[in-house]
Amino acid sequence: MTSKVVSVPTLTEFYVYVTNGCNCACRHCWIVPADQSVAKQGKTRFIDPKLLDLAIREALPLGLTALKWTGGEPTTHPGFDQLLRIQKEHGLAGRVETNGMAVTPGLAELMRECGVDNVSVSLDGACAATHDHNRNVAGGFERTLGGIRSLSGAGYRPELILSLLGGNLAEIGSFLALAADLGAGAVKFNVVQPSLRGAELHATGEVPSVHEILEIQGKVINEWQQRYDFPILIDVPMAFRPLQQLFGVNGLSRCGIFNILGLLANGQYALCGVGEHEAELVFGLAGCGQLETIWQAHPLLQRLRAELPDGLRGICGRCLMRGTCLGSCVATNYQHGHDLLAGYWFCEQAEVEGLFPACRLKL
Repeated sequence: MTSKVVSVPTLTEFYVYVTNGCNCACRHCWIVPADQSVAKQGKTRFIDPKLLDLAIREALPLGLTALKWTGGEPTTHPGFDQLLRIQKEHGLAGRVETNGMAVTPGLAELMRECGVDNVSVSLDGACAATHDHNRNVAGGFERTLGGIRSLSGAGYRPELILSLLGGNLAEIGSFLALAADLGAGAVKFNVVQPSLRGAELHATGEVPSVHEILEIQGKVINEWQQRYDFPILIDVPMAFRPLQQLFGVNGLSRCGIFNILGLLANGQYALCGVGEHEAELVFGLAGCGQLETIWQAHPLLQRLRAELPDGLRGICGRCLMRGTCLGSCVATNYQHGHDLLAGYWFCEQAEVEGLFPACRLKL
């Protein structure tokens, strides 16, 4: 028997976890950033701009073309403007994930000037009471709307992300109308993962069931999308997506696990932000000249390249979409059961409940 020949892919994007701190304390956060009380104890970390620059220089020969700014909340970094200018200096594309509360007109213009092409803003309700409850911050709703308007003024049509929670499901219609009024370029409904803070919400039934999520998807496809000219997406695994979302221009993309690397606020390379909590998924420190060796030869990365998708287990191993889906999110799989190749929790649960589409399974 010959072993599988594994090629080393291009490292195209850093997910830069700018800080482990945040100006929110969201009830469903899977990163669990340091809140303000932790910040007062000096435990909030911010990525060193010099270390970021070194990491980029290490990655450029490996094919780096883009950065995703995330966190925690990236805009709370006291030198976020400096980070953006480093992106511009290296000619990289950029995208930002933010709660919008600290986005001023000046920051929005700077993001545009420095090459940030896309911005996603989390908005977890159609009214202040719901949003502020889910984000655990008084006045957050109005501040987020102000940030969205700043982005619109700079020429962006931001994607608005609503994490599906029991308290905001009745507001989806109003949320879509609000998104239209704000000039959104897209709306995405996120499924809360059963990890860290999200695990408690799953345990207490505060997130919709698989059945309810698929009902929402049906309304997106058959009702809501007909009313609006921007894409309305729901982040269900690929086995549940209609063909137009799999192959259309407005479809959800898969995780680019083969071509990305996380860069944590402490300067460590990691599989993604889950490395904040899972030490096994951290690969080494930026700026030490080791990135090429890490990218080419780290055992975990080699294993993923060798075993995805054919080594997936459970329902994912029997799914016809496994080569495209790649297990949906291996980081979530690891957090959920310390197995990168385990069946994705949503799909496993759907199969138990008789909701997994039979047409997407191998005979």
